[in-house]
Amino acid sequence: MFYTFLMPPRPQRTLSQDIVPEVVSAALYLITEEGPEGVTVRALARHAGVAPMSIYNHFGGKNGVIDAIIVEGFGHLALFADTTLEDPYENLVAGSRAYRDFALQYRAHYTVMFLHRFIDYTPSRDTVGAAFNGFAILAGQVQACLDAGYFPQRQCVDVAQQLWATVHGYVALEISEINFASDRSAVFGDLIEGLLAGLDRR
Repeated sequence: MFYTFLMPPRPQRTLSQDIVPEVVSAALYLITEEGPEGVTVRALARHAGVAPMSIYNHFGGKNGVIDAIIVEGFGHLALFADTTLEDPYENLVAGSRAYRDFALQYRAHYTVMFLHRFIDYTPSRDTVGAAFNGFAILAGQVQACLDAGYFPQRQCVDVAQQLWATVHGYVALEISEINFASDRSAVFGDLIEGLLAGLDRR
């Protein structure tokens, strides 16, 4: 009938294959603008332009969105931190600096990965696997140093844990805007060099 042409067009629905990146982007926006507690199914649906049920259909709820952010974050981190300098010691330093670069460039991801504990959230097996692979990159860099004679009488996992704790602590203070170093990058470099020099004592 001719009157159908007078009816307002139906709102376009997001294509199924586009929902995942749209929802993840919406979550990262909410984390940046409102903080992690701003991530709710209703808010995700509103900012992504999808029906709330789509969040459940594609992610199983908010926890699935958190999983997607963490997995994506560790993918980005791997691209940053998997450095390939020839000298293993310098490569380990470069990897530490790259970790900081990632954290500062992808603050919303980093917040979800390491800084905020979501109520009733349990990571999926894929998320745990992504986190393990991220630590394995660091452990591999440390092991290369051990194989080259650095850090005598130290264990790989112990050195990796100490280095990660140091880098994470410094970065967390930066992201929280309570890092008062006169030159944050230079002081970070001194911190890493000092830690590694202490671990390398003969």
